[in-house]
Amino acid sequence: MNNTAVGILSFLFILIGAWLLSFTDFGISSYPPVKFSFTDGAFKSKSVEAFSFEKDGIFATIPAPINGELKKVAAHFKSNENRILSLVGTYYATEKYRGESNLGKERAEAIKAKLVKYGTPADKITTSGKELIGKLEGRKIYNAVIFEGNEKVEEEAAALAVVVVEIPAEVKFSPSLTYTVYFDSGSSKLEMTPNLKNYLDQASEYLKQNSGAGLSSLGYLDKEENTKSNKTLSRDRARRIRTFLVENGIKKRRVSIRGLDEKNPIVPNETEEGKALNRRVEITIK
Repeated sequence: MNNTAVGILSFLFILIGAWLLSFTDFGISSYPPVKFSFTDGAFKSKSVEAFSFEKDGIFATIPAPINGELKKVAAHFKSNENRILSLVGTYYATEKYRGESNLGKERAEAIKAKLVKYGTPADKITTSGKELIGKLEGRKIYNAVIFEGNEKVEEEAAALAVVVVEIPAEVKFSPSLTYTVYFDSGSSKLEMTPNLKNYLDQASEYLKQNSGAGLSSLGYLDKEENTKSNKTLSRDRARRIRTFLVENGIKKRRVSIRGLDEKNPIVPNETEEGKALNRRVEITIK
């Protein structure tokens, strides 16, 4: 075989080998990166090349174009007081991570750090982790952190409801403490919870031992309840407290009641949580 023929065969061998290697998976992701974009109400970022994390990793690779979009996202949440950003980091169970938190949350924290650096207040970003079903193909995971905008007002109202709805039964009775009772919409039915009974029992005992003391029961409505058909509802709620105390030996004249309708709301009536907090009776020793 002459040199020309050997050269041709060598070239063909190299060409065929390269073609075969193109179909071989060495563990590097062969699919093209997906795009990143984020929409929150009227705000919408451009669609740009996605950020990524290495398998098992918590450090984000962020291409230059996406940095510009992340700055816009940061500015959006900085300037909108009633919006907060939820970052949900994703991960596969097959990935290895030995940190204190789960891998997904750590990835979310990495993106949060970037947004905080660009101006978003840290308290306007929440982070969490979510395990994905299946197995990670390749060495990278793209868009591993999900962006979701939320109303800040709703979360604050819900948190307020948790804080103020009940006085723990173990709290020692104090005549200077105002106790608040809450009602279902359109109802004056008194739900005698253990906490409420504990308070009223101690209030009764205090009144029996202090002949000069009295008790005030003020009833309120939420904004929607404040109609002509409900004109006595706030007073009826206040009366329920007096009825219980009278049945437990307290003279009726020592318990004053008033219905103040929707006056003095403790939170705005714009949400269901806010309305629930305004449907109340305030009990005070005087």
